[in-house]
Amino acid sequence: MRRSFPFALAACGLSVSAAVPAAAQDLQVYGQVRLTINNVKTGNTSSVTEERDNASRLGFRGKEDLGDGLAALFGLEMGLEADSGAATTPAFRNSYAALRGSLGTVALGRLDSANPTGSPLYSQVTRITSFAANDAGATAIGTSILNARNRTSNAIGYQSPTWGGVNLRARYYLRGDAKTPEQENGAKSLDLGLNYADGPWSAGIGYGKDTRPGGLLANEFSSKWQAGVRYDFGAVEPYVLLGRDTYARTSATTRADVDYWLVGTRFAAGQHAIVVNVMQRDVQASLRGLRKRQQVAYTYALSKRTELQAFIDRDGIDSSRSNVSVRAIGAGVRHDF
Repeated sequence: MRRSFPFALAACGLSVSAAVPAAAQDLQVYGQVRLTINNVKTGNTSSVTEERDNASRLGFRGKEDLGDGLAALFGLEMGLEADSGAATTPAFRNSYAALRGSLGTVALGRLDSANPTGSPLYSQVTRITSFAANDAGATAIGTSILNARNRTSNAIGYQSPTWGGVNLRARYYLRGDAKTPEQENGAKSLDLGLNYADGPWSAGIGYGKDTRPGGLLANEFSSKWQAGVRYDFGAVEPYVLLGRDTYARTSATTRADVDYWLVGTRFAAGQHAIVVNVMQRDVQASLRGLRKRQQVAYTYALSKRTELQAFIDRDGIDSSRSNVSVRAIGAGVRHDF
């Protein structure tokens, strides 16, 4: 019954929207289905073949013109596991209400990069870098390597107007009771992102800070800086992103500062595209460990909505440990609607 609730709610929303005059508000139904067949091998163990969902979703978003340059925005986006039909936990990737005017946009709710205010850290990542081929499943790097947190509950987001190619994003969110640090709602956080996009150039610098009543937990994330730049030559788009995460270190065997970097490029020719990414991140739990990762992906656009994907990914996990590296090879399809 729990899994069926989001979809029953969606159906109800469609029925209600049909009764609303078209002139009153715009409503869009959208989504993505992303599936791959992967072969995954960890260390010297036998490989495993799997069918994997890669962040499929179904969403509803809309806008109402309030007059005098003011608009109300709203959205509900559900995550679903397309390989099994199950809903994600939480069921909604984003759920928000927002107002947009001459001074910018403010949104309340469960926010991610798809909400009208974007994501101060993650939206920089998606603007500056290219994923190979999805930031989900076997090729996910947004959280594991870059720690570019994206989806936050109980959040307040802001995006400024753009002046000369520059805009500002900010987000503050309440993450609840310190007694439940393992849950998503476990502290208070502030994220900021200053972005630039003009012609072939894209660049940004971001900052994030966590606080907790009574102090941070042992080796808990404290703050971060990130910066990156991308240049579009046409067929080739190179980029670099780097940053430093700081932790509340309590042991001489762990790191207070964790540095990371990603260098990559996207080659495109007609319907064909290739993405190559090379990256490295310090292992916080080890003074010697480095997480080195390499990715290559090929995509072929059958149409504006349908894309074939193939990739190979090698993740070293921790250079100070043996038999922990993961190799993944996969191929599949992505369809947008």
